[in-house]
Amino acid sequence: MPTASLAPTDPLLAVRPVHLAGPGDTDLPSLLTTEHGWFRPYNSPTHVVLVSGTTGIALSNGSGTAPLSLTGIGWSIGFCHQVPAEITRALLDEAAAGTRHTPGFPTSTGRLVGHHARAALLAAGWSGHHRDGYELVSAPDRRAALTFPLEAPSSEVMLTGAADTGTWTIRFTAMAPEPLLTAAVRALLGPAVRRADQLPARHRNLLTTQPVTEQLPHNGRSGAARSAGLRPLPATPQSTGQPRTAGAASVLAPRRRPS
Repeated sequence: MPTASLAPTDPLLAVRPVHLAGPGDTDLPSLLTTEHGWFRPYNSPTHVVLVSGTTGIALSNGSGTAPLSLTGIGWSIGFCHQVPAEITRALLDEAAAGTRHTPGFPTSTGRLVGHHARAALLAAGWSGHHRDGYELVSAPDRRAALTFPLEAPSSEVMLTGAADTGTWTIRFTAMAPEPLLTAAVRALLGPAVRRADQLPARHRNLLTTQPVTEQLPHNGRSGAARSAGLRPLPATPQSTGQPRTAGAASVLAPRRRPS
């Protein structure tokens, strides 16, 4: 189900930090089918939503804290619907590119160590420390972190941030491809693009924004935001309209590839 187009009068804002910007608008099946050619096989299990053109990676319905998952051979990445759209999009774009251009990409090739992800976060002013058996790289506001287990290297690596209710989380199994974590972290460090009524009420006083006046590129709507200066967002009541994200109902009926 495609997301509704924004009316020309709806103002767009470049927002930082992304980890507090809310989920925004994202339609995962539309992204993967229209731009990357993923499809739903007629004989696929009911939990499978889409598979890549090489059938090496699948987007599936999950459960619990990860209602959606991206799965390859020997690895998976689970995420919730509160993850900011820019991060999810970057991760899926990288997965789609990997299946097309990197031989063996769907198959796990080694333990996820996250050197590039750590370096990018530390260069952006995040701080690294150890706590309770984990290595954490935390945002300056302590409301987001990249977490690696120290004593159980086969455990999950997590990218988390504060949501309007609770937290948003992306869970990478230990053998997930490095480029997917790197892509997610790079998107986390850029700006988000939102309408004012999409911003989480609890984080309004913690966000900085700049009106977006340039024509935004189709791929992620982030080019103008990246070059925009930022200013504090006035604390105004949030609209009663809720931001529209891809929930379970919207990912169950993607278009099928003709036989």
